[in-house]
Amino acid sequence: MIQLNTQDAYKYFKEGAEYFIKKGDTVNYLRCTINLSDIEMRRGQFTIAFDLLFDVLPISNQILNKKPSIEIHSILGILYGIYGKDSIALQHTIMAHNLSVHNIKTTLKSNDSLISSYLDVAVRYIEMKSYKKALPYLDSCYIINTSQKRLHFVDAHYGFIYTKQGNYPKAKEYFTNLVPFFEKQKLGFQSSTYYFLAELKSALDQGDSAIYYYEKSINSIDSFQSNLKLKPIILEKLANAYLKKNNSKGAFLRLQESKRISDNLYNTQSKQNQVLFEIKNKYKEDLVKKEEQIIAQEKLIESNDKAKFRLKLLVGILILLVVIGFVTFRLIFRMKRMSQEQNQENEKNEAILEVKNKELTTNALQLIEKEHLVKELLESLKINDPENFKVLNRKYKHSNKKIWNDFHLRFSQTNTTFYKKLHKLNPELTTTDLKHCALIKLNFDSKEMSHLLGISLNSVHVARSRIRKKLDLRRDESLSNHLSKL
Repeated sequence: MIQLNTQDAYKYFKEGAEYFIKKGDTVNYLRCTINLSDIEMRRGQFTIAFDLLFDVLPISNQILNKKPSIEIHSILGILYGIYGKDSIALQHTIMAHNLSVHNIKTTLKSNDSLISSYLDVAVRYIEMKSYKKALPYLDSCYIINTSQKRLHFVDAHYGFIYTKQGNYPKAKEYFTNLVPFFEKQKLGFQSSTYYFLAELKSALDQGDSAIYYYEKSINSIDSFQSNLKLKPIILEKLANAYLKKNNSKGAFLRLQESKRISDNLYNTQSKQNQVLFEIKNKYKEDLVKKEEQIIAQEKLIESNDKAKFRLKLLVGILILLVVIGFVTFRLIFRMKRMSQEQNQENEKNEAILEVKNKELTTNALQLIEKEHLVKELLESLKINDPENFKVLNRKYKHSNKKIWNDFHLRFSQTNTTFYKKLHKLNPELTTTDLKHCALIKLNFDSKEMSHLLGISLNSVHVARSRIRKKLDLRRDESLSNHLSKL
């Protein structure tokens, strides 16, 4: 807060508030308004100070930066204390302190503002004459003081409390070198320091010293134009000091001045004005509550709008899921039906293949039987008519080759992928190997294959063994079963 109450400072913050409100800079607007309120309070315009703070309190409650709220509640605590509303004053001071503690934890900033917050609570208890409650808060100032430097403001209040508790040696200890510090810094708080020292001197019956420091305190208030609320109290104390010195005229003049200043500063403390103050205060609080209710309702409406949007989004997602589910079901159903149709087609093709393979097998068996008869006739001709045997034997061999080619063609047309699968398993399979594989697939035994291929039974066995090796079959694997699956 500012120390000097000057016209320039007031103008500066007034123009700043107007500028920042136009720019939409809420935080700096609040800071300027709070400083204006502080200036008004320091020069004794308490009602104006109240009005300025209540105007911006709802705004400060709605922003993330809590420093303006801390300062507003801190000044409200002082103002309510001036009007004797100790419980309300304490509520605002504690609220400012709690906000300050939370702000330090979230922003991880310096403890200086927190020390000031603890001191504000201590001062509030001091003004309520609850000195024992004030001391722990003063102790906390030093506990959180990481700089290890002397806290002159805190020591001044320690000295005042110990004065009121009658512990004068300890009070003297805390007051040591305070006056030179505040005089050098030219801080308005020196008026309070002079007052605290005057109280100690009065308690020690050092009347002249008490009068000296009371007068110094009044001169400081007039010089800095701050802490005006303390002036009538000091004048009354000074009057009592003059009475002790039998200076009735001096005492009368000081009491008269005290009453005049009190009337100017605290004119709201008359019974009539006290009622008006309470009505105005209640009206202001109602306005704040209504504004907060409006803001809460706006937030509720916004929340409801978001809830409606989420509901619409959820319904949309559900509809989309239903559509996706329906399409997926249709696809699965169609794929299942296609799979069934494919299975039926495969079963039909397998049945047709089986029938055609049976036909091939039957034709092959018939060929074997005819070949057997032809061989018998050729053997007979070989003995009885050697010349005709040679001619017919040549024709037989040519015809036998043609018959096998026709069989091979019909087999390939019926089992379209059989040879391709065999070549894929082993590209080195020969034409003879393929013939043997075709006959094995048609379930011909070795003897039938021997007749059909015109080779010995042993040659058939050798061929089967050779094919097994080329197909890398184990001993426990059946060649017939393996080929039937292709």
